[in-house]
Amino acid sequence: MRVPIALLHRTIGNMIMNKRSLAAAITIAAILVTSSVLASQRTFAHEERLYTIGDKDYWITVGSINEPAFVDDKSGAEAFIAIADPADPLNSDSNGTTKVEGLEKDLKFVITAGDKKKELQVEPAWQDPGHYEATFFPTIETTYNYTLLGTINNVSIAFPFQCVPGGVEGEESQDNSTKQISEGVTLKAQRGGFGCPASRTDAGFPEPYVSDNELVNMIKQLGGNSTSSK
Repeated sequence: MRVPIALLHRTIGNMIMNKRSLAAAITIAAILVTSSVLASQRTFAHEERLYTIGDKDYWITVGSINEPAFVDDKSGAEAFIAIADPADPLNSDSNGTTKVEGLEKDLKFVITAGDKKKELQVEPAWQDPGHYEATFFPTIETTYNYTLLGTINNVSIAFPFQCVPGGVEGEESQDNSTKQISEGVTLKAQRGGFGCPASRTDAGFPEPYVSDNELVNMIKQLGGNSTSSK
């Protein structure tokens, strides 16, 4: 029996479309899996806290931008803010959580390292509601403190966070103990942590990396040696 040319074309076309649809479905699935992994890595490398602020529960997650952060790399402090799911408030991953937008004018980070201090107004992250960033370049390997200051739900807040030298190993269990922080603010749960900016010496390739601060110190030392030899 002879197969009509038009039917043959349609059959081949459907086969091609089905293959394209399958390829598209595989690509979408891969993107979703990757996004899920990245989201879990982001949560793992940050510190999560559940606060009652005024009459609402908020999950506030803080850490460094572009973890793991290295000296002289573009990094900074970032916060993810969401209203907890009323039906499951102790679960930060619940589908009922609501990302909070529009806080960029009400919040800032105070960054301290040793005796140095810097205030940075947060900016909303691009196309990521509830995500706020304060960018800076860490110049030395030390312990950094990020204090989130401002107003949420018409209540003044001041939440200090500190990086962990050497990083955080393993997933910490959630502490659900309650603690009064200030008027109108109660800490109800916390977990996780984030590492301090690390040296890029071992990560440098093909040559060992020398930080800007190390270069400045070398130049000062050379200048001192040159002066003393005269």
